Amino acid sequence: MATLLPSSHLLLALKCLIPIVMITNAIVRVNLLPFNIDQLIGSSSDELTAVILWHNTGPIIAIISSSAITAEVNSELTVSIISLAIGVFCIATVLISHSLFKKYLEVTPVNTVNPLKIIIQVLCYARKHKYPENRSALTYWEEEAPSRLELGKNKYGGPFTEEEVEDVKTTLRLLPLLIICAASSSLYGDNTQGIYSNNYGCGGSLKSYMSFVGTYILIVLLHQFLIYPCFYNYVPSMLKRIGIGMLLMVVINATLMVLALIGNYNSAPMFHCLTVYKVESNIEPQKWDIIDGIALALVWYSFNVVLVEFLQAQCPKSIRGTIVGLWLCFRDLRHYVNFALFLPFLIFMDPKFSLGRGFYFCLTEAMICLILLLIYVILAKQYKLRVRNFEINIHQIAEDHTIRNIEQDEEYWNNREISAEMSH
Repeated sequence: MATLLPSSHLLLALKCLIPIVMITNAIVRVNLLPFNIDQLIGSSSDELTAVILWHNTGPIIAIISSSAITAEVNSELTVSIISLAIGVFCIATVLISHSLFKKYLEVTPVNTVNPLKIIIQVLCYARKHKYPENRSALTYWEEEAPSRLELGKNKYGGPFTEEEVEDVKTTLRLLPLLIICAASSSLYGDNTQGIYSNNYGCGGSLKSYMSFVGTYILIVLLHQFLIYPCFYNYVPSMLKRIGIGMLLMVVINATLMVLALIGNYNSAPMFHCLTVYKVESNIEPQKWDIIDGIALALVWYSFNVVLVEFLQAQCPKSIRGTIVGLWLCFRDLRHYVNFALFLPFLIFMDPKFSLGRGFYFCLTEAMICLILLLIYVILAKQYKLRVRNFEINIHQIAEDHTIRNIEQDEEYWNNREISAEMSH
């Protein structure tokens, strides 16, 4: 016991440090994507799409690393140490590279006002001033006609600009789409994860992960080098691509429902394990694992690339970080949403129930996905794309960037002369 005590304390300490590293990693990821997009001011939409595509390769690399480490290392303590070291190394690399190349990056803050504060203020003002304020009968026109914005302020009141109000309206239109897509993306998989990371169901195999990674990399390569350059005019809009992803979710859950009916398992912790894990089945498990990985890659592309691209294109610049943080929060909570849906089947339905509880669970998932798809279609048809009227002044941006570099060089040489004089 004396020899095991230090390792148990070390394991407990590492388990306490891992959530801190995960929170830090989440903070870095939330700010990293808007920061990378800010560096591409004036770039084409293809370049912005490429940034989002390659930004999502980080979790793919994490999945490969985690699967390889878990397969090779049997000690939980060693796995925790390696995971913690990799997380610290990645975060340190980002912070060090940012400090080294800071002078080459666009680090000007987007705004100094909290975007949530603006949203709350606009909503509170709109609630208090539902009707326009009547102009006085003794009011006369000035010699010069006022602008439309000033007329609007005089008529409706309010300290907010038209751009701020439109930003709030765009954000409120995006939130229902984000919630619907996040709920749909959580209802996928032939297994679900409990509160204590215990798996219910079949669980993913290494071949499933490898097929998922290979399919996603193939999608990235086809997207960048074949589809967009050669078939750009035939690419559907982002809203249609998201809808195709949600339709794919319905088809996948319906397929899992049929497979759960064929391969009915009665063991207590499992709700369905498909026919591929049945010993007397003639179907090879490897083929179904590969198909499951391909389907997961397509779902990943729809909800982690196309959805993020749409959110970044539509949401106001000052609220990008907030929207990305909300999307990342929903993405990490999707396992628990699936488990909350599965919990009534686990508690109240016997494993030996007719047709198996896996059939009814997958049937429920398919029906909910279908309802979410119908709601999404209605919201997508009513959604008005935000088209900004102002154009980005590339010459002004380049001029400001050049002036900032000149000022940094002058400051560097002045500091060097002062240090040389002090040394003499």
